[in-house]
Amino acid sequence: MTVSDMTRSEQIVNSVIITAIARLAMVAALPVIYLVFQLYSSQQASALDKMKTDLTSQIMAAQAVASSAQTSASDASTATSALSTRLTAVETKQSEAATSNERFQTATLSRLDRMSDSLVGLSNAVAALTASVQLVVDEKRSRPP
Repeated sequence: MTVSDMTRSEQIVNSVIITAIARLAMVAALPVIYLVFQLYSSQQASALDKMKTDLTSQIMAAQAVASSAQTSASDASTATSALSTRLTAVETKQSEAATSNERFQTATLSRLDRMSDSLVGLSNAVAALTASVQLVVDEKRSRPP
């Protein structure tokens, strides 16, 4: 059926039906657009909430790691202070031991010098005694009995 075969009343009915459909489409267009927008918005909101939850858990994990690192750094600082104190004590004792060792060596050398001097004196005394004894022996030999 072509447009020329249609009667005027059929053309009017077709025109009314097309107009009604067009108006229904116009009326339904805004609610459909609103519904599509709401569905998209809720989908985006759930995606953002998921991202927020993920970021929150990552932040919490990072804070836990940072707290652990801070605790480790604090422990290391405390250990460093204790080590510094111990090192100072060791260096002090080492210095005192070196001083004491030096005094001992000096005193020992002094005693050895005195012993050497005493040995020289004793050697001289023995030599003098030997000479005296030799002189006495020679005198006794040279005197007739």
